[in-house]
Amino acid sequence: MASARKKSLLWLQLAFLGALLVNLSFWQHSRKVLPVWDNVPPAPSIDSARMVSLGDPEITYRLFGYFLQNVGNTGGQYESLKKYDYAVLEDWLFLANQLNERADFVPFLAAYYFGSIEDEPEKTSHVVNYLAVAGAAPYPEKWRWLAHAVYLARHKEKDLGRALELANVLATLEQDVAPWGRQMPAFVQMGLGNKEAAYEIMMRMIVSERDKLHPVELNFMKSFICEQTLTIAQAAKNPLCQDIK
Repeated sequence: MASARKKSLLWLQLAFLGALLVNLSFWQHSRKVLPVWDNVPPAPSIDSARMVSLGDPEITYRLFGYFLQNVGNTGGQYESLKKYDYAVLEDWLFLANQLNERADFVPFLAAYYFGSIEDEPEKTSHVVNYLAVAGAAPYPEKWRWLAHAVYLARHKEKDLGRALELANVLATLEQDVAPWGRQMPAFVQMGLGNKEAAYEIMMRMIVSERDKLHPVELNFMKSFICEQTLTIAQAAKNPLCQDIK
């Protein structure tokens, strides 16, 4: 009886040793084999997307948002945003917008994560395309994403013409947009060297909304007009520039 137990224990030990040797042999061969990232996969259709959560778009939206946040993480390796295919990424962003145009999770990712890429204006253009639509949705505070699109178009995409176009859309939204948002066309016009246009935009706001503006905001606008759009000689003759506080 004791002999049988010893034989069983020996076989178990041999089996364990054999499994250990097989595992070590496999590890030695595979330890340098790393997963290959195939870049951002094609976005599914809206119908296929809804099927992911059996027709619940809210769950699908959050699942896709989490996927976009981690799409470059492959087997513990993190890919640079510069390697992403932003054209395909744009499809995913608009797909998320179809699922929920009111939520801010995906716009936040687009603006502050994907939009943080440097020296890649063609890639940034795809983010601006999305934010321009997301920011024009008729919900409170969504206009901020459109303002961010103006910023990206001007400073990252280096396309002042497009930045002005988006700034004009922002300034004419029916939503309750902060004064600095409505002033953005003036800032872009200054970037284009159009001081007269910037002056006219600011003056129109002061005339039409003076009673609604906070004193700090009003003083900023006066300073902008007098110190940036006018020459020293012009400012000296302009009554508006005499009462800056």
